[in-house]
Amino acid sequence: MFNLIKGSLSVFLLAFLAGSVTGQSIAHNEPQNKVRKNTSSVALKENSPPEKAIFFVYSPIRDINEFRAFAIQFARLKPFGRIDMTISYTAKKTDYEIPEGGSPWHEYAAYDRSITKFFPDEKIAPFIPEEFVKKNRQLLMSKVEIIRDLGLKAGFRCNEPYFLPEAFFEAYPHLRGPRVDHPRRSLQKEFAPCFNQEETREMYQNMVNKLFKNVPEVNTVYFSMNDAGSGFCWAEWLYSGPNGPSDCKNLNMSERVLNLVNIFKNGAKQTGHDIDIFMRGMFTDNEVDEIVSHLPDNYFLQGLGRGNYPPVKNIGSMAGSAYPVQGIINPLGILRTLNRDSESIPQRYNMGFGGAYGHGTERLETVEKVIDIIEDNLKNPAEEGLIPTLQSLQKLCVKWAGEESADRLFNAFVALDEAFKYKRVALGRFSTQYWGVSTRHITRPLVIAPQRLTAEEEKYFLPHIFNVSVDEARMDYMDIHGGSHNALPMGTVAKFLPGLRRVYTSMERISNAPEQEFLDNMAMALRIYSSIARSCGNFNDAQIIRNRNREVLAGPIHRPNKIPTWTGDQDLLDFNEIMRDELDNTQELIDLLENGGMDLINHAKDPAHEDTFLLGYDLIEQLKQKRKIMLDHWLDIEDYMASPFK
Repeated sequence: MFNLIKGSLSVFLLAFLAGSVTGQSIAHNEPQNKVRKNTSSVALKENSPPEKAIFFVYSPIRDINEFRAFAIQFARLKPFGRIDMTISYTAKKTDYEIPEGGSPWHEYAAYDRSITKFFPDEKIAPFIPEEFVKKNRQLLMSKVEIIRDLGLKAGFRCNEPYFLPEAFFEAYPHLRGPRVDHPRRSLQKEFAPCFNQEETREMYQNMVNKLFKNVPEVNTVYFSMNDAGSGFCWAEWLYSGPNGPSDCKNLNMSERVLNLVNIFKNGAKQTGHDIDIFMRGMFTDNEVDEIVSHLPDNYFLQGLGRGNYPPVKNIGSMAGSAYPVQGIINPLGILRTLNRDSESIPQRYNMGFGGAYGHGTERLETVEKVIDIIEDNLKNPAEEGLIPTLQSLQKLCVKWAGEESADRLFNAFVALDEAFKYKRVALGRFSTQYWGVSTRHITRPLVIAPQRLTAEEEKYFLPHIFNVSVDEARMDYMDIHGGSHNALPMGTVAKFLPGLRRVYTSMERISNAPEQEFLDNMAMALRIYSSIARSCGNFNDAQIIRNRNREVLAGPIHRPNKIPTWTGDQDLLDFNEIMRDELDNTQELIDLLENGGMDLINHAKDPAHEDTFLLGYDLIEQLKQKRKIMLDHWLDIEDYMASPFK
């Protein structure tokens, strides 16, 4: 029998695990929000037996063969309930929406979903490229054929009311609703249609009717509102401030929201069954309370602080929270979530396997392992609590690593859970997606004076940094998305790395395991993730030093004075240490990627598709270029600060 106290599992660790949270990603791969839970059972559909469970599944897979394999994996869960596979990802990036010269905010919305991109009304269709719509609909219907063959159902995720091209509003000026873009992040204004206009509602009803006529299998609709391309008139938290036509200024927010969601309810009536509607978005607490008070059964809203969502078990991989890295899961977190008691009928599972606003996906082998855990748990349910959860983890480790290495893997998974708890508590909004990718800490050179880089040296990374200001993108390593300076205290990120190191080095010592290939890949994925986090920490700490010396670095190049010193300028010594660590870290990442790691990281497949949220197809060459530029500018710091001499 498994001894719960043996090995490294101390009483302190037991207490730690009992209080920890799951850390699993939630819808849209954003930080988990606290919501006011509705503990009452979800209303059952009339004249239908109660669902045992509902699995709402999403991943932005665009390859139809990959989607088929993805769906086949989830078909294993059919004996336990209904499976709603999200089908509403666009076939390609909406390049036509991005203004000439680029716009960071538009990259947020480049893969967002809207009913207008699949079944545009005849008034809208002339303003959206016909070939784009055709490919989207072909992909959607190809996915529908697969889920029909497998006996699965469908989910539809969308951002509504979504902005429309300016040419549309020039043709129909009376339908112009609120400005919805983010002024600090966008280089072009964008407007959504006004839902107070009957003509807008008629257009949407036509589009929604087409959706349900083509896909009667849709059971769950999930809206993202007032964010990433969508917005309602006069919503208080629109990024440009409350705005819209004056004639609808005094409407209640519930009336605006119900105008939209009732259109989807009405469209679903032609299918003979009701649908569930889930909404999340940028609403104030007062707006949430007002909307929720008017919502009928099966309408659910989650704001930033409250809502009426039923209890949902959020389970998936770490493709969002560890983006751009694939292949990482937290088995202890998954088991803890699965074992959590819930009286909700049906039990809902929110299952995400993607990240970076539709750019990133997860490896199928990783998805399979998550489903293995879920299937085994549903066949052999465990009681809620620490000890049953740890016993389930031990059984999983025996299955994956074998009896000989089970304890080692068990301790590694416990350490992984502990490391990510530290990250959630100590690192706040730290994100390898935002810091590493869209601010390009991964590939840009770390230097003391970025203004001394030439245009040729900058061209492979600077255009992809999320910032409306080229100068801020160039000069402030910690200006995250053009909104604010987001530095952490020096050395904070570095404290996260030893926990990760304990995990992957322990996993690397496992051999001859039943799931050896998966464990090897996960260990390498954790090394890659750790390297990216290390880069982010180095850029954070380097910027702190640069901030302290802002005036000196902005001044003319000069030689240090001739006063003898054994130590020189301490900031020079500290910066040189950071710069050397980043140089070595970059080489270690190159070695990982050259030895199979490119298969574990989301990246573009060709030069045309690299963008703010997607690393380049030539990532290894970019890292080599980063090292070269750093070495070429290695001595720049000596033009501003004194080095040691005697």
